[in-house]
Amino acid sequence: MEQSRFIHYVGVNAPTRDNGAIGTATRPFASLTQALAQAQPGTTLQVLPGTYSAATGESFPLRVPAGVIVQGEPGREPTLLGGGEFSSATFGSQSATLILSGDGQLRHLVMTNPTERGTGVWLESSSGDVYRCQLVNCRRDGILVTGNSLPLIAENQFRGNGASGISLLRNSKGEVRGNSFEQTGYGIAVSDEAAPLLQANQCRDNRSAIVVSRSARPVLRENYLANNRDYGLVIQDQAAPDLGQRQSWGGNRFVSNGQGALNNQTRRPLVSVGNLIDPSRAVGAIALTASTIPDRSALPPRLLTAPPEPLPPKDADDESSPPPDPRVPTPSRFQDLATHWSAPFINPLIEQGAVQGFVDGSFRPNAWVTRAEFAALVAATFPDSGLPGQETAGKSSPGFRDVPSTFWARDVILQARDRGFISGYPDGTFRPDRPLTRVQALVAIAGGLDLPTVNGQLLSIFRDRVQIPSYAVGPLAAATQRRLVVNYPDPLTLNPLANITRGEVGAILYQSLVDLGLADAIPSDYIARPDTTLPGFTDTANHWAADFITAIANQGLIRGYADGSFQPERPITRAQFATVLVNAFRPQAQRPAASFRDVPPGYWAASAVQQAYQAEFLSGFPDQTFSPENPILRVQVIVSLINGLGLMTTPPSANSLRYYQDANQIPTYGQAQVARATELGMVVNYPQPNRFNPGDTATRAEVSALVYQAMVAQQQAVAIASPFIVEL
Repeated sequence: MEQSRFIHYVGVNAPTRDNGAIGTATRPFASLTQALAQAQPGTTLQVLPGTYSAATGESFPLRVPAGVIVQGEPGREPTLLGGGEFSSATFGSQSATLILSGDGQLRHLVMTNPTERGTGVWLESSSGDVYRCQLVNCRRDGILVTGNSLPLIAENQFRGNGASGISLLRNSKGEVRGNSFEQTGYGIAVSDEAAPLLQANQCRDNRSAIVVSRSARPVLRENYLANNRDYGLVIQDQAAPDLGQRQSWGGNRFVSNGQGALNNQTRRPLVSVGNLIDPSRAVGAIALTASTIPDRSALPPRLLTAPPEPLPPKDADDESSPPPDPRVPTPSRFQDLATHWSAPFINPLIEQGAVQGFVDGSFRPNAWVTRAEFAALVAATFPDSGLPGQETAGKSSPGFRDVPSTFWARDVILQARDRGFISGYPDGTFRPDRPLTRVQALVAIAGGLDLPTVNGQLLSIFRDRVQIPSYAVGPLAAATQRRLVVNYPDPLTLNPLANITRGEVGAILYQSLVDLGLADAIPSDYIARPDTTLPGFTDTANHWAADFITAIANQGLIRGYADGSFQPERPITRAQFATVLVNAFRPQAQRPAASFRDVPPGYWAASAVQQAYQAEFLSGFPDQTFSPENPILRVQVIVSLINGLGLMTTPPSANSLRYYQDANQIPTYGQAQVARATELGMVVNYPQPNRFNPGDTATRAEVSALVYQAMVAQQQAVAIASPFIVEL
């Protein structure tokens, strides 16, 4: 459940633009620019109807920081009209209406950037959400996603944008779900190494619906690509989109596109499984492959809740092998489950009657699970009064407008909803026939079991952890710690965005019963164990900063040495510090590049030095040097973090420095930054918390702790308990 937030109001028709605007409904901020300058993590900015532009006091691009929600009113969406120049870390000079940072969110807004090369929303190494917005008539892209971004872009409308509705570039991933794209160049453009999930989008009347180029590997599921002038899908260079696997059909529909359904310009055949596509309308090599998943529309809805019906008697002249007797429990009642990896988990559930098979004697462990089917499985696994503190379903809560009283799973949907396992959508729908992804199922189980929050660094064990959506980090970490996560064939590959199967759901449900003490633990190589790959160093076991070191090492932000040591007391150089900064914060450029005489292009940290400089974390010296091998001081670390992260938004209290016994030794240039860092809980002092030691050389351990606390302040990491964190 979302934590309580501070709500400030913004109104273009506010009576005053300065002291009279305090962000209340009656005295709203006069501009979004003014409101964003004061917004802290946990703030929601409620934007009142109207047009917000340079003429009304906006300064573009608007920057939404991490932890901030900017939203309009559904049906009376405000319009953000304009664009401004900024320097992108990956693309140089650009123009955007709005830059979304961290896990910021946009809801119910209309955005237009009419400037040359104008983009509506820019996400660079961001995990933000864009929900139910309209991106219209931007000169270039409606939304551009780049860097290592992992956003959720859902149920938005894109219309009349010059180049693309959405461009996903560099190493971006995330989800693009349920959006509509009309009358634009390309509906969706995916390039570089990007690998997002594109699901249930509608692309109509564009030049081409989806264009995939370079080495991009997007996953396409259930998209409707119709009436585009050229093609529904264009594949170029070495791109390899996933249009379905034998056990994971694509479900994409290509309808009435002008020049053809798709144009595969690569040298390899495009594998298509379970898509509606006319091969005679395809240009280039295409391999149509049969799916092993039955047509779900042919399956009666009672199959997950009713027991298998008796099979007809075998004819005397029938020489085929009889199906397994469903009353025989070994090795499995179902022929297609006998040798399946999930059988050890599912067979006990079958014995309990928690899960059932199909009338033809099969279990179909590789078939997808819809939201309605998941609710049925949860209700059967955790019957009434099975979990303490949960209400009986459907007593007082309203239903969903797309789940009528005659729907086969209505009762179990309401039961699962009221127990906290699964919720509906903001528009009052449940969408019962939509497949559930693996991460959604795990978050649902963690929520229903009310698992306590744990350190998100547990997720570092997964090889594909970058694909985990930001909203799922806490619940998924809790599920991992309790050993509810079961991954086949590799326990350390999560595949969070893949649709979950019946076998996978059964394994998770069984592990949930084990956690509750309602089932016996079984040995399996596929259970993810939270201590599998936690890095260990030979010299940090009893070190005061061991938890901080392990936490940032888990994320690959800092490394040890070849001999297995970390050398925590070794001084850290300016170049090494720049590398840690870039790894931790993926900063955007705020100023042009500079040339340093002592950082040649071939220097090992040249790129990191330049990125840290352009983002204003670090600066050079008047003689055009950077001194990359010089050690950095503790006070300089704090100044760098506060300035580079833009945390001097409000003046610090003059009393903050009085905590330190050696406050008089803090140089004038760093006093405000140290005070601000202290207020934010970013300062870690060992062995005496009340001594800052500003002139000491910063060690690798100290930088690990200070950078990690800065990540906590930015809501990029979960807090670690330590007696050396300064708390006023």
